[in-house]
Amino acid sequence: MNNKLLSPQIFTLVACLGLALAPLGCAKDVPADDMGSDTSGDGDGDPGDGDGDPTTGDGDGDPTTGDGDGDPTTGDGDGDPMGDAPNGAPCTSNGECLSGNCYVIPLLGGQCGECDNVDLDADCPDGGCTIPNPFENNGSTCNMGEAGGGCQTDEVCQDGLTCGTVLDLLGLIKISTCGECASDADCTDQICAPVVIVENFDGQNTCIDVGSLAQDSFCDLEGNGDEACENVCSTVDIMGLAEVGACGQCNEDADCDGGGTCQGGEFDINSGMLFGSTCVM
Repeated sequence: MNNKLLSPQIFTLVACLGLALAPLGCAKDVPADDMGSDTSGDGDGDPGDGDGDPTTGDGDGDPTTGDGDGDPTTGDGDGDPMGDAPNGAPCTSNGECLSGNCYVIPLLGGQCGECDNVDLDADCPDGGCTIPNPFENNGSTCNMGEAGGGCQTDEVCQDGLTCGTVLDLLGLIKISTCGECASDADCTDQICAPVVIVENFDGQNTCIDVGSLAQDSFCDLEGNGDEACENVCSTVDIMGLAEVGACGQCNEDADCDGGGTCQGGEFDINSGMLFGSTCVM
């Protein structure tokens, strides 16, 4: 019986079968600096290269979580404490975003963007921080201090504009922007009122004619809303948590001519649209 020498390919097959349960594959040799005991910054074994535990070589910032990241809070696998989420992506902390900024709006969630809800204007060298629209994935943006641009103080607004709050829900959800007026004294034969498009999450204080805000427009319940609306500034309840104003036809049945019933306005939480009260016959 003739015995044949085993070919190199057979040795390779036997070796692979013997190492089937080992973490190293047989498709290619693995350099020594890819092992968990190395700290060369090559993607494994070093706290800064994607593996926080130099003894495991598992590419994990925490060997118990399996997040594949040198920083166990981001889990993006690159060893960099910043995340990979682009602007407009949902987030809960700055570490999840590629920009390093997560703007969180209470009750509505956060989005990655150019500025966050802590530093705000400080993140924007040429103007203020415009908050993201929670009804769209647009992310927060840095503006040039133009009318309608987000702000914290007058300093970031362009000449002739002032920073004012146009929408405030319980002190939690607040929109402050650069506008052309701060009070009626800044307007000639007009009144200063917030003109806000809630579904776009933007607006500004501007000079308008008395009674010029149309049905369903946002109006200032605590200010000159009745004066600004065509009829009245009606109260809209938001899930029992807060109240906002929307131009409507009535606040009570007595406001309806001909014995009609006053039907309260509403806020569509899905679209952000406001609807003022109406008289129903």
